[in-house]
Amino acid sequence: MHSLRGIAQSGSAPALGAGGRRFKSCCPDQSEQMKEKPIIIIGAGLQGLATANALLDRGEEVLLLERSSGVAQETSFANAGMLTPSHAQPWNSVDDIFNIIAGIGRKDSPMLLKIGQLPSLFFWGLRFLLNSSKSKYLSNTDNICNLAQHSLDLTKNIRKQYDFKYDHSSLGTMKIFRSESKFNKASKEAERLSDQGLTFKILDRQEVAEQEPFLGDILDKIAGGIIFPEDETGDAYKFCKELERVVREKGGRIHVNTEVKRIHFNNKKVNSVVTDRVEITASKVVLTSGSWVNDLLKNAEFKLPIKPVKGYSLTLDTLILDDVPKMAVLDEAIHTAITPLGHSLRVAGTAEFAGFNEDIHQKRIDYLYQTLESVYPSISSNLDLDEGDLWYGFRPMSSDGMPYIGPTKIEGLSVNVGHGHLGWTLAMGSADLLADMLLQKETKIEAKPFLPSR
Repeated sequence: MHSLRGIAQSGSAPALGAGGRRFKSCCPDQSEQMKEKPIIIIGAGLQGLATANALLDRGEEVLLLERSSGVAQETSFANAGMLTPSHAQPWNSVDDIFNIIAGIGRKDSPMLLKIGQLPSLFFWGLRFLLNSSKSKYLSNTDNICNLAQHSLDLTKNIRKQYDFKYDHSSLGTMKIFRSESKFNKASKEAERLSDQGLTFKILDRQEVAEQEPFLGDILDKIAGGIIFPEDETGDAYKFCKELERVVREKGGRIHVNTEVKRIHFNNKKVNSVVTDRVEITASKVVLTSGSWVNDLLKNAEFKLPIKPVKGYSLTLDTLILDDVPKMAVLDEAIHTAITPLGHSLRVAGTAEFAGFNEDIHQKRIDYLYQTLESVYPSISSNLDLDEGDLWYGFRPMSSDGMPYIGPTKIEGLSVNVGHGHLGWTLAMGSADLLADMLLQKETKIEAKPFLPSR
């Protein structure tokens, strides 16, 4: 059994990243009555910051409201650190459905479904299953892949334009496979996605070790691998802090420690936003509040089929090592990624369908340590495993695996939510898509598949 340094983050972040709601009743003395009402964005994680930036670039005024003490303190804080158009597949494949069912009640499973959550997941689950048909699954994968590639291009552009520093790497990512059948299946899927512009290379086990020498320790257990050279990695929290800087420089306002209580509507139109300190007159509101989006839709008389799926990450300091892995590796057999980030190594994975449950079972912690040992045994044996930083967050998972982007049936109310395990990968592209739709401009890619009315 492993101990841990704390359910913590590094830097200036608070001790509890995504699980706890940290509401503070403070709001700067502010006058919200303006000649031109700003577009109000609720939620200052990846989606909110990216949306603010996209709207500012189009000449709009924005006000970003965030309940936590700073930006990106919740689901965006310590994710896997990958930008992966290569990982565009939604989670309702036949294999994933089998893994979810097999994980009912099992805390040592990569996908855990708590029995007590079955009633609340019933209707969402039906939609989830309906979207697992081959035609819908492939169509949704293609749509996500297109958005992801557009998003990655925009991420590269803003990094270069504003000299973002976030421990990024452009070496790509590699998927490894321990089963010959899954390796062959994934190779065929990569071949199919090449029609969508995805670049990849199939690797035999020896080539896997050549690409990442540390995998030589488990070479006899690997059937093969696929490298995706266009993928990138980095620290999403640091990216958000850079994006916050740019948003503020462009004139965007960000109010943290501001809890939105409700949105008022009048004749199916946005009327105002009520926070814990002030009511703000508004005509346009964008919800980028992730898994909590339905809390703000209570007065709207509709809900989005989005459920929280809890994921964990473990970040370990690698300064004591002489050498470290260079490339992010995804182990398909255990649904886990290991990503080098500066002077640390992040192990991320697992999925819990357990609502907003904030309990952390020791078996979940042990699973991450065991994952590291199963992929990089030599590294695992040389690290101080008692000094890991554990974090968890609630991924906003839609029933079809695709985000909801665009205007709703309430005039003036738009959403940019439901990105699941691809929050960072899709952030810049989703914001670009939403901003063009909001201002009734032609979009760069097809918007229809992502509309809330779908």
